[in-house]
Amino acid sequence: MIKSNPDVDRQWGSGTRIAFSNIRVSNEPRSTLNFLDIDIAQNPDHVDTYIAYLETVTANIIDGAAMLGAVQTRIDLQSEFASRLSSSIDKGIGRLVDADMDEASTRLKALQAQQQLVVSALQIANSEPQAIVSLFRQ
Repeated sequence: MIKSNPDVDRQWGSGTRIAFSNIRVSNEPRSTLNFLDIDIAQNPDHVDTYIAYLETVTANIIDGAAMLGAVQTRIDLQSEFASRLSSSIDKGIGRLVDADMDEASTRLKALQAQQQLVVSALQIANSEPQAIVSLFRQ
């Protein structure tokens, strides 16, 4: 199981840690024979034992390499997932910022339109004060 620290600074990655647990590699059954002790010339009657030893060691090496390959694949998958997640978060933040900017722009345009209406109304009122006074008389 691969675990990562949830308290990670997403921008800089400080505090990022990856821990591995529940990974077991076994090279059982272990042979009591040492590879350097194999001597077919002096012990021709032990050839079957030597062959069995080499088959066991070969199987252990293959199993160990398979386990390392599986762990490497898991690490690659986690790395790719983290990269995609980071990219998705960056895109989401960009969309939020764009939405906030659009909202601010819309508010600004509405305020500018209101200001122009007020200026137009004041210009009309200043150009014909008698017409405005007559409106209030009726």
